[in-house]
Amino acid sequence: ESEEVILAGMILGAPLVLIGSLLLLSDLGRPRVAYRAISKHDKAWISRGTFILTLFIIFGAFQFGTYLWPFQWLKEHPTLHLVLNTIHGIFGVLTLIYTGFLFDTTRSIPFWSTPILPLLFLVSGLSTGLLAILLTLLVSGSSNPQGITLLTQFDVLVILFEALIIFLYLHGMHEVTAARASAQRLLKGDLSIPFWIGVILIGLFIPFLFEMMWREKFLAMVVASLCGLMGGVYIRYVIVSGAVKEPIHTEGVFIPISPRPE
Repeated sequence: ESEEVILAGMILGAPLVLIGSLLLLSDLGRPRVAYRAISKHDKAWISRGTFILTLFIIFGAFQFGTYLWPFQWLKEHPTLHLVLNTIHGIFGVLTLIYTGFLFDTTRSIPFWSTPILPLLFLVSGLSTGLLAILLTLLVSGSSNPQGITLLTQFDVLVILFEALIIFLYLHGMHEVTAARASAQRLLKGDLSIPFWIGVILIGLFIPFLFEMMWREKFLAMVVASLCGLMGGVYIRYVIVSGAVKEPIHTEGVFIPISPRPE
């Protein structure tokens, strides 16, 4: 019911995903053959992800186009907006979770091979998306305090859920022998500072505290939004960097060794 919130989501969503997609292309060794990514959509998640990102950008462009001349007359059809919102939202959710399924297919890294990872990406993406919209409304001088309050209240619940998922994720990974090394890197190893400071303190605790205590304060909400977005970067950084490949097991392999002659 808040057109400002919808418009902020459209302005941020597809353009940022497009920028991210271009960064993915720039990271490829041979960008000119990137079109091959769509050839295995029935088998590979990287191919499915290509379709998801492409359709999300296309539908986002359609939705945003209804606010531009000469297509503004489409705004007079609320059913069309409802359909575009629904389809764009579905592909938005798929955009958030497909990376988790892509990581899950990497069987040589037990830290990624878990169905809880797509859920973590989904919840973290929802939180950062809410905070990005909130920051946009604040900076643009939105005259919709009720919408801002609703966003902060919803984000508080999402942050609590995200903290629970992180706990269950690391607890489960610590119980798996092959993934324990990765979990320990985050909890008390070389990635402990980015995890405890970047993810827990900056990404979760500060936004939660500020949204609970000072949601009516402009500066507090700006700080909470920036910290939450920074935390979203850190959670992806520690998950990607914390990957430890499973060692090759040689138990049971018999290799005859002849005695060395004197």
